[in-house]
Amino acid sequence: MVGLMLSRILSICMALLGAAGAAQAQGAADRLQSVLASVPVAAMEGGSGPIIAGFGNGDAVRWIAVRAAQNGQIPDTPNRFAALRSSAPNQQAAFLAHDDAAIRAAVGLVASDWVETWEVAQGPVRIGAMDIFPDSEMRLRGALFSRGFTEEERAGLPVMWIGAVDHEPVAARIDPANPFGGDAGLPLRMAFTGNRAIWATGWTALDLASAPRGETLADRPDAGALIGGLRRVGNLGALVSVRCWLRNGATVPVAGAADGPVEAVALADFAIRETEGAAMVLVLADGIDVDALAARLVDAWPVLSDLPSPAPPEVTSGGSTITVTMSGGWGSDAAETNDAYKVFESVLAGGRLGFLIQR
Repeated sequence: MVGLMLSRILSICMALLGAAGAAQAQGAADRLQSVLASVPVAAMEGGSGPIIAGFGNGDAVRWIAVRAAQNGQIPDTPNRFAALRSSAPNQQAAFLAHDDAAIRAAVGLVASDWVETWEVAQGPVRIGAMDIFPDSEMRLRGALFSRGFTEEERAGLPVMWIGAVDHEPVAARIDPANPFGGDAGLPLRMAFTGNRAIWATGWTALDLASAPRGETLADRPDAGALIGGLRRVGNLGALVSVRCWLRNGATVPVAGAADGPVEAVALADFAIRETEGAAMVLVLADGIDVDALAARLVDAWPVLSDLPSPAPPEVTSGGSTITVTMSGGWGSDAAETNDAYKVFESVLAGGRLGFLIQR
């Protein structure tokens, strides 16, 4: 009797864990939709080229990385790995090029401050938000004050800002270790609201990000298709990051097909204990037979990447989208990077996928 009861309790627990995992996996679509819905189309005025967006939660991998560091499987820098894996594309570039000390010197923040963050960028127009805690806010404010920022109240919120003209790069402001547009010397307006900091490179963009209204980026057909493709992702664990590129008449990061017919791309990173997963979604232009292309992609997969796949990919298609997912155990670098995610990056950069799409 006791054994039967324990069995039932275990079954219920497993069912609950499975439901939680499915909810986490669905978070890639929901999180991307939420980010794009936070940015009105009007906020991107002054931008041109592709729209690049990202959401990340460093805590989804931080404690996994801590355990890996304690076990001697990775260097003792788990916060940096969490920031690298969770930061939006443009912010990730700053972490890749500079060490923690340089990032702190530039903006007062450290890698552990990258918990829940998001950013949308189109050329010099950049908008984002991040968790901000008492100590990190103090460090951030101090760093901005030391760089000549002005603080004033705007719409009831304290705002620190520099740069008289919206979106205007200024050579004297260039600091590539500043992840808020510092590589281009862009102006910055940062509002503090409770435990969040909202920032933008223009006043109108900041106002609209603080109180969204009107048509948003989530209403775009390419964004809607991308979100739909992400909804086909199964249970891969907790969401570490989701990043997307909307071609918007310009380019996406698909070598050999950067200017079409791929209209949008998304990559998602998942982690749970000592397993990891990743997803890639492609949105194709009208007239492309996505089912036939998906079948060719499966056949060609072994040669599309310069890196070995940790597991065979699962490929689904529907509407204008192809969704590819992959999962596996930790690679040689444990929680430092996600091997499946790296394979997808290699596939996009290698050129063979672009050739396959253009055939």
